[in-house]
Amino acid sequence: MSRTMTRTAFGLAAACLGFGSLGTTPAWADSLEGSSATYSYTCEDQVDDLSETMNIEIYVGAPAEAEVGQEIEFQMEPSDYNYYSYTDGGEITSGTLTVDVELGGEAAPTSTASASTEASGGFGGNNEETFDESGLYGTFTPTAPGEVTVSPGDITIDVEQSQGPSTTVCSPDSATDALATVNVTGEPIATETPADDGGAGGASQDPVAADDGPSQGLLIGGAVAGGLLVIVGISFFGLMFFFMRRS
Repeated sequence: MSRTMTRTAFGLAAACLGFGSLGTTPAWADSLEGSSATYSYTCEDQVDDLSETMNIEIYVGAPAEAEVGQEIEFQMEPSDYNYYSYTDGGEITSGTLTVDVELGGEAAPTSTASASTEASGGFGGNNEETFDESGLYGTFTPTAPGEVTVSPGDITIDVEQSQGPSTTVCSPDSATDALATVNVTGEPIATETPADDGGAGGASQDPVAADDGPSQGLLIGGAVAGGLLVIVGISFFGLMFFFMRRS
C-alpha cells in the first residue's frame, strides 16, 4: 500500500511560555532560557524505504541555573516537520510525538533525554495532525557540578491507522548547536563502587588437584563434539536474527 507524507506547520512558542497546566514543576521551570534555530533533517519512514530532507526549526529551553541532584525540566518545540502515513489507510486515530535532546558538558548525566506528547483530538478528514508541540517537556537530573548543554536531536512521529501503525524518524543531517545551557552547582553525588571480594577472608587460594580425567582420545572427541554444537548454535541464532529483521 502506498504511503504519503503529512506536513505540519505550527509556530514556535515564545521562551516565556507558562507552565500552569503541569502537575509538578521541577526546579526553575518557570524561568526557561533558550533559543531557536533551523537545521537540515532527513525524515525516514520505518516501514518502507522512503525519506525526505527538509529544514526544521526547533526551539530548546532550559533553566540557566540548577543544583546537583535536582530534577531539571527542559522544553523542545519543533516546527514544520513531516511524517509518513498510509495513503488509503483510513483516518489516523492516535499518535505520539517524541523529541530527543543531546546533552553535553561535564555535568550531563546522560548523552540524551526525551520528551513526548500524545495527539489531542481527532486528526480530521485530511489527517491534519493535532499534536501540541508547546507541551513537549522532559527532565534530567545532574549528579555532578558543571555545565550541561542542550541541543536538538531526533524527532519521532508514531501514528495509528486502520491499516496499521506508521513510524517516521527525523534525524539531523549534521551536528546541532547548543540552544540552551544549564550551569549546575553543588557537590558531586558519590556513586557506590562494588567491593573487591578477591582478597583476605575469601576462599583458600591453594591450587586444587585435578581429578583423573578420561583418556586423551576421549578428550579430543569431546572437544570436537562441543565445537560442533557451538557452531550449530551460532548459525541457528544468526538465522533467527536474519528472519527477525526481515519479517
